[in-house]
Amino acid sequence: MKHTDVSSPTGQGASGPLVALCAGHRCNALHRLADGQDGSDRLRSTIATGKGAVLLSTECLGACAHGAVAAVARRDGTTGMTGPALWLGGMDHPDTLIALLSWIASGGPPPIDMPAGDVPPALHGAILGIGKPIQTHTPTARLWL
Repeated sequence: MKHTDVSSPTGQGASGPLVALCAGHRCNALHRLADGQDGSDRLRSTIATGKGAVLLSTECLGACAHGAVAAVARRDGTTGMTGPALWLGGMDHPDTLIALLSWIASGGPPPIDMPAGDVPPALHGAILGIGKPIQTHTPTARLWL
């Protein structure tokens, strides 16, 4: 993944979290088994109310051994660039997903170069690592505004 331009969903250049959620068959099935809901639906409604927040739904991210996965990065509203992504596993566990939803609702990751700088304690066990910035312009990615 590399730095990439992302248009602002608000048209006002608001910075905010960008969440890439694995929407592969296994991750979606894990969400439904855990609480009867689709994780992307819950994230979409949280992101819709957040200033500058963007949800990127993508096909399988290939990290199935870690349960349902998501990557979170800070998106600069002026440039659309994202910084390094914090990868999280276990998003199919209701408590972990709720912790992610709360973090995103409160603004998500801090400045672009510190993706893990403000991770809530409830998500510490879900951290898989820090990776390259989220690439939003791929054939299989869909932005949900």
